[in-house]
Amino acid sequence: MNKNKFLTNTSLTLILAISCLACSSRVKYFEYSSKFYRIQVVDSAPFIKYFSIDALGNSELENNTIQWKKSASFIVYKLYRISDSQLDIVQKGKRGSALWTFKFEEKKFSITSNSQGNGTSEGIEFRFGKNKNNTTLLGMMVNSKKTQLPAILHFPDMGTFQLVANYPGVIVDYDASRKEGENYISVILHEANMRQSGLKYTFTAKSVYPLFSGVDQERYAGFRRNYLNLFQVNPRLQVLANNSCSDPCAFTLFLSSMLALKTPPLVDSLTALDLLRMSIERYMNGMKAYGMHGYNGSWEDNNASADNSKSQPYDYLDTYPSLVISACNYIKGSKDMKWASRYYPEIKRWMDIQMKRDYNKNGLVEYELSGNSGSWNGVLRPANWWDTIGFGFEDAFSNALTYNALNLMVVLAEMVGKKVDAENYRHRAEKLKGTYFKTFYDKETGVLAGWKSKDGKLHDYYFVIVNSMAVYYDLVPDDKIKDVMMALWNKMQQVGYTNFTLGIPGNLVSVRREDYTDLNPRWGGGEKADGSDAFQRYENGGASLNWSYYTLKAFKKAGLEDQYEKISDGILKGIDAGSFQGSCTTGGMTKDWKAWKGECWGYEGFLCDGYLALLALNPNDD
Repeated sequence: MNKNKFLTNTSLTLILAISCLACSSRVKYFEYSSKFYRIQVVDSAPFIKYFSIDALGNSELENNTIQWKKSASFIVYKLYRISDSQLDIVQKGKRGSALWTFKFEEKKFSITSNSQGNGTSEGIEFRFGKNKNNTTLLGMMVNSKKTQLPAILHFPDMGTFQLVANYPGVIVDYDASRKEGENYISVILHEANMRQSGLKYTFTAKSVYPLFSGVDQERYAGFRRNYLNLFQVNPRLQVLANNSCSDPCAFTLFLSSMLALKTPPLVDSLTALDLLRMSIERYMNGMKAYGMHGYNGSWEDNNASADNSKSQPYDYLDTYPSLVISACNYIKGSKDMKWASRYYPEIKRWMDIQMKRDYNKNGLVEYELSGNSGSWNGVLRPANWWDTIGFGFEDAFSNALTYNALNLMVVLAEMVGKKVDAENYRHRAEKLKGTYFKTFYDKETGVLAGWKSKDGKLHDYYFVIVNSMAVYYDLVPDDKIKDVMMALWNKMQQVGYTNFTLGIPGNLVSVRREDYTDLNPRWGGGEKADGSDAFQRYENGGASLNWSYYTLKAFKKAGLEDQYEKISDGILKGIDAGSFQGSCTTGGMTKDWKAWKGECWGYEGFLCDGYLALLALNPNDD
């Protein structure tokens, strides 16, 4: 009997690998390019020196996302080109099969570890430069910097790879830093262990977005490429954040929840709702985020500490409604009643914390700081996301979200059989709505003010977002909706804002110095009393993609289709052009905030919040 018939698969693989190496050519680097991606592998760890993607297959591959940093290891490697579509990495001086094998196809590639734990301790690292692309790895994190496959590797403005392994439960390292001199996002593939013979990682270019008639048109190229942009996971905190290298904000999680409800499955069994649940549970377990008293922002350095009690002595007024909305939307999308019952007490606690802030019992919640003009000292933070504008006391923005949270709590309480709770939240919602419009409506301008300070004054700067949100959440009487939105549109025409490729300004007239919380001109603080000298900088009237979802939806709800089309067409063009990510060529500032002629005033480089706009750009969204 021929004993070769009984060769194990592992032995056969070894023989074939040695045979391939014998007939291959040694190279210093290897490059593969298709219409969908371009990759360069070199003979020094961490091996990946060039990587670019165009998930739409248009060969737009000039942006190398890799921030190359050669390993300090003294181990020497050899590359062997097996064919135009296969590459082996061998440790010099070691006999046997290749440590790593790369195989390339037009829309996908695989990286196989053949070492079985007895080769190099160095993995294959994709080290992305934050300033080149705000890449993120979207998957379930089992610990800090540890992501379990399957996952999504997403490149805003470029496209998406689905990343899977041929064994269940495979973990990859995922890390990010925005420290000066670092600014990276890193994904490391580890070698196989003794139980993972032939561990193979497969990357497949795949755009994830909802289908609708016409979505394949060129007009929607940016939509297809960027639909997942809102989802960015901070790997050290294991939670959805501003971007991979930035702070988590509990008060924006509800935006992710809204998109997650309408997002197709990401890869295999992984969904956007899973990412949402992971983040919610982090907050349920006591994690703090920006906008919450006690957050110290030290996620990049475990030894760092910063007392924020002087700047942020209270939770932002939009934090807890955001968490409630997020949890309720997760339950709505997942239909996970076991989870709903388990966590209902915590969701209820969040809602009740919020409603205890109705200090004067008029139905609206109040921020503890007065919001009075001249009360800001340049240190204290205001009531909500607009953290350089003096929103205080009765804040129209946060109360709109509170109203939405209350209505969702009615539904949730009924689902879990808490009828008394449901009736209580229904009553609170009705009372808030009954007070809202008459409190914030400014008869002189025909729009709602941003806040009513403790001294009884309305602070009205033609806040596009406040009015849009109020319309969206049914807090504006039906017979006033069109009037309010037309008043905003007419004001845009009057002040000359017409270029919607820049997004939408938060406010249309300058915020007075006495109502601005940060008096640094860089952040929109004016030296003049009326703030006009800093107008269009950052939050003082700066244009951005942020909150434009609500504006689009509000114009549509008002029946103003022409206005909706003009805004949506501009935003689609801006997204397709990559106008909201990266740095400008001059000035050192970033594209996430701009003056009305395009001058950059941003600082994040990529602020994911605004990409909820893509949901409103889907004509089938209801």
